[in-house]
Amino acid sequence: MDSYDNSAVLMMTERCNSNCIMCPMSIDARRKGRDITDRDLDSLLDNIEDDVRHIDITGGEPFLKWEQVLHAMDVINTRWPDVPVLVLTNGRALSLPFLQEAIHPRITEHYQFAILLHGPDAVVHDHITQTEGSFQQTLDALRFLAQTEARIEIRIVGHRENVQWINKTCEMIVDQGIRADVVNLIAMEMNGRAAYNRDRLWIDYDQLYQRSEKGLLHLIAHAIDVGLYDFPLCALPRHAWPLAKHSISLEKIRYPDACDACAEKKACGGLFKSTYLLGLCPVHPYDKENDQ
Repeated sequence: MDSYDNSAVLMMTERCNSNCIMCPMSIDARRKGRDITDRDLDSLLDNIEDDVRHIDITGGEPFLKWEQVLHAMDVINTRWPDVPVLVLTNGRALSLPFLQEAIHPRITEHYQFAILLHGPDAVVHDHITQTEGSFQQTLDALRFLAQTEARIEIRIVGHRENVQWINKTCEMIVDQGIRADVVNLIAMEMNGRAAYNRDRLWIDYDQLYQRSEKGLLHLIAHAIDVGLYDFPLCALPRHAWPLAKHSISLEKIRYPDACDACAEKKACGGLFKSTYLLGLCPVHPYDKENDQ
């Protein structure tokens, strides 16, 4: 999710097979959203520059168009075999044996799969996805990916309905021996269903970090890389700043007027436009002379 100057994004579909309560897309997009056509996919692939530095395969849930994903991987592996590829998915389809068999030989060390994990067990996770069985499918996908050359990223989107379980989720990752190269805690993007469910989901960013810190430190202590996505620096204690990543795409970043006086603005990833417009995250500019 870190920004790249020369990157390509292949959005396979707006649809998704889960119904997450904090999804930044609308219910209509999840159910009836646009799918990429074979012609459009080939056109996108044909127009990727030879010197591309990074490629994203995303959705919705990209594996609802699994044949197109496999086709894209074939082209990528031929034309850009050494370019990093990030596949953003809920992972559920990767629990299916036929897809595991088809995709395994296509996965190289240059692939990273970003898998959403919402809680330490089926009760919490399936409540968030509103999809029975999704937790077990996600674990099956993670175990499959552990047998490949891919890097594995686990993403935990934090909000009021899972914040009390984030520390336990981090402990579960370690206790169950799940191979995770990186775990990223992500603040919500307040669009779509997330905005609709704002009253039940919103938690201030500083509180989200504070209530998750124990689990994140547990991961770090077990040699798992940890990152914080979509957090402005002033919502974090200074000792956590090295974990914060520039993660919001340029067209979505906003800085409130107060940020102009902040000595750390250039180092800060800012706020989502939607969060800024809703006034949900007041900022606290830093003055180098007075803030330690």
